Amino acid sequence: MPDAMSVASFTSLLQAFAPCFTAPSFDTFAMLMSGWVLNLRRHTVTGTVQAAQAVGYKHISSFHRFFSQAEWQLDAVGLVLIRLVVAHLLGPDEILVPIDDSLGRHNGKRIAAASMYRDPLLSTAARPLFHWGHVWVVLAINVNAFGKVWALPVLFRLYRSKKLCKTGKRPYRKITELGRELVELLAKTLPERQLCILVDAAYSNRALIRQRPRNVTVIGRSRLDAALYAPPPARRGQMGRPRVRGKRLPSPEKLALSKKARWQRVEVTVYGKTVVVRTLVIDALWYVAAHSELVRLVLVRGFPGHQRDDVFVCTDPTLEPETIIERFSRRWPLEVTFHDSKGKLGFEEPQNRTERAVERTAPMALLAYSFVVLWYVQSGQHLRAARAPTMPWYASKTAPAFSDMLATLRRASWLERLSLPCANLSTLRKVMRPIVAYAAAA
Repeated sequence: MPDAMSVASFTSLLQAFAPCFTAPSFDTFAMLMSGWVLNLRRHTVTGTVQAAQAVGYKHISSFHRFFSQAEWQLDAVGLVLIRLVVAHLLGPDEILVPIDDSLGRHNGKRIAAASMYRDPLLSTAARPLFHWGHVWVVLAINVNAFGKVWALPVLFRLYRSKKLCKTGKRPYRKITELGRELVELLAKTLPERQLCILVDAAYSNRALIRQRPRNVTVIGRSRLDAALYAPPPARRGQMGRPRVRGKRLPSPEKLALSKKARWQRVEVTVYGKTVVVRTLVIDALWYVAAHSELVRLVLVRGFPGHQRDDVFVCTDPTLEPETIIERFSRRWPLEVTFHDSKGKLGFEEPQNRTERAVERTAPMALLAYSFVVLWYVQSGQHLRAARAPTMPWYASKTAPAFSDMLATLRRASWLERLSLPCANLSTLRKVMRPIVAYAAAA
């Protein structure tokens, strides 16, 4: 293996994933991941190999085959990452697990598994816009560090449209079914831990709620027109099949308009702010989603950023409304993760075309995000490279952003490389050559 471009502590972190690969494949994985976090160009395979200073160490086709043909499983890497995050960044409390999907835009109709999807960033309610690309379902684990919440992606699934599945003669699976598969995998990996799944309205349905693992609670956005029912009445000697639900109740929207509604004011901390909102608690059966399981719906008025009333559902009816609201707001860090992974780590930039390569390449950016945060919390924050110059316009800044963590990793890697002793001018030029190329790429 060529001289490691990333700092030794980051390379040491990657050693935990060696059992997921054969020896040659792990060698390639370590070089690619080091190049991924150091790359200032487009995050293609060739660009990443250049950033890792691995040109000539192996034929370039070896790096392409790592994604398209090598025998390794993305889930295996994710499970090792899960254990590292739980062991080093989490306490004994319930684990918050946001799930969402993100569109990776691509050009070119020969990209495997690509299709036309609604672009949530460009669309409005009145005018939907569509883009060619991939939709990824991502499961993350929330961790608290430096006074902020970070969503670390750990498990991934590539969604395929009905048309693609029909053309490829493969069974169609909904986005929610892919999310359910990720939840079951996580619950099986951490059977002794309580998991709280945080989802938006698209995932708050029967796929995630019904017959879920015992150690899983779901909190998500419900519907204002949800069909609610009272629990079934006690049987009094009747014959036949027992009732599974009671009488029909007014929908949350109608209850909100009722003069008899018992609204309460509660103080909640959401999105970094402490605000007072009005809440209306409804314990009922949401039969279409949870069957005969009693759930708690919390109708919220005055939620930050929402002009209309909103309603959240929780499968644990013992939780207080403020807890449900605050936990739901912890879903937002995953959106920040998507933003940083696209802007800083090239989530949308790989240009692989084949089926297997597509399934493996884009998640490298999300894995890199988790690796960088994990590395920074464990060791990066203690390095001299973490003390970045203070800018006058950031005089009050106290907590690092992801861009600060990534910059620290890059600074530490170059400082370590520059500290290597140089016996002669030729060695010095060899050390300086990638730094000159690095500066030119910027």
